[in-house]
Amino acid sequence: MSKEKELAKNTIIIFLGKFCTQFLTFFLLPLYTAVLSSKEYGTVDLITTYVSLVVPIITLQIEMGLFRELIDNRGNLDQERKIMSSGIFCVMVQFIICLIIYLFISLFIHIPFSIYIILNVLAVMLSNVLLQISRGLGDNISYSIGSTIAGVGTVLFNVLFLVGLKWNIEGMLLSTAIANFLATIFLFIKLKIYKYINFSYINRKITKRIVKYSLPLVPNGLIWWIINVSDRTIISLFLGTAANGIYAISNKFSSVLIQVYNVFNLSWTESAALHINDSDRDEFFSNIFNSILKLFSSVCIMLIGLLPLIFNLLINKSYNESYLYVPILLLGMVFNIIVSFVGCIYVAKKMTAQVATTSFWSGIINIVINLLLIKIIGIYAAAISTVVAFAVMSIYRIIDVQKYVKLKVDKKLILLLILLFIIECLFYYIRVIPLSIFNCIILLLILTEINKKFIITSVNQIKKTNIKS
Repeated sequence: MSKEKELAKNTIIIFLGKFCTQFLTFFLLPLYTAVLSSKEYGTVDLITTYVSLVVPIITLQIEMGLFRELIDNRGNLDQERKIMSSGIFCVMVQFIICLIIYLFISLFIHIPFSIYIILNVLAVMLSNVLLQISRGLGDNISYSIGSTIAGVGTVLFNVLFLVGLKWNIEGMLLSTAIANFLATIFLFIKLKIYKYINFSYINRKITKRIVKYSLPLVPNGLIWWIINVSDRTIISLFLGTAANGIYAISNKFSSVLIQVYNVFNLSWTESAALHINDSDRDEFFSNIFNSILKLFSSVCIMLIGLLPLIFNLLINKSYNESYLYVPILLLGMVFNIIVSFVGCIYVAKKMTAQVATTSFWSGIINIVINLLLIKIIGIYAAAISTVVAFAVMSIYRIIDVQKYVKLKVDKKLILLLILLFIIECLFYYIRVIPLSIFNCIILLLILTEINKKFIITSVNQIKKTNIKS
């Protein structure tokens, strides 16, 4: 099987498991915006984002080290046992230490929803570790099912707790925790983790190797905090939690884009690690890069064209202001995708320190721009700072990575995509419905033609996957 077909197969397996989850979550926005006030939604969003910060700090990204070590030792049962036992033991010790510190701090400082925060951190941490073990073992189907349980479970429990029991903030937080615990239980049983875990298998040398690989990834994880959490924190401090609720809804649309990309990125991380030393790597990496840039930029542009028609159907009118910031955040996510793609090359080369360095400076840029502009242009400051931070990091990484992989960027493609983006933004803000309908039809034809090769390849691969199954 060729590298491209192997990558496509793994991506499709993971995508089929994740798509329904993202689809359901997106179309439950009318429920969330109808049941929760902008202040309540802003509070939930802030807590959820802080959990996403805390988890990689507690685990020190050990789950990524587990994934990378397991790739290199597939089929070696003795090594797999040592890797899993060492990694999981390390994660649990770190969680217990952090929990003791957290409980001590809570004696002096009141932390709202503290029990829900602890449950979410533990649940997300455990599910993340087992999901990465699943990928490391090459069992992408179990990974896909586990992700589906976590995602669909969150949606179903949200409906039950918000609509049925009227639990509001507590209900949404509890939904995420329960769903991730269910995913953890499934993966623990399906992967037979109990056969791998034993104190006697803990190996100090392997633990050091995992930590050495994982530790530089923590600052890289912090960049998502700096860009995501700092945006929300600064908005909440200067403009209030209601404004953060508006910003959170604007972010939902760009989140769809990055979540769909993350499905691909899971299989891409594995392929990049497996083929980083191949003789044809430059051509392989360049082809994949240009295809991904073309596809996700097209999705971004299509969303901008479509939203004038469907925005009011998805979002309660009390959140109308969020419409203003969506195109800016979508552009930011395109740059985010470039950053993530190139970051996989550093990870494949085991140069995680380089990932940390570029992330750090990008985060500083984000905070500085945010603080300088927040009182002048309000929520726009957060959106613009996100775009600038990711843009600077993506440009730097593309230039820097040429030392290791000669990425050939299609400049004509970039110019075409920029032109389409500008045109669609004009239609977006003019917002004349008949004109938007006509625009969407023409835009769909153009983008289908641009991505024709990718569409044909994907359809053929899906057919082969269905035939084999």
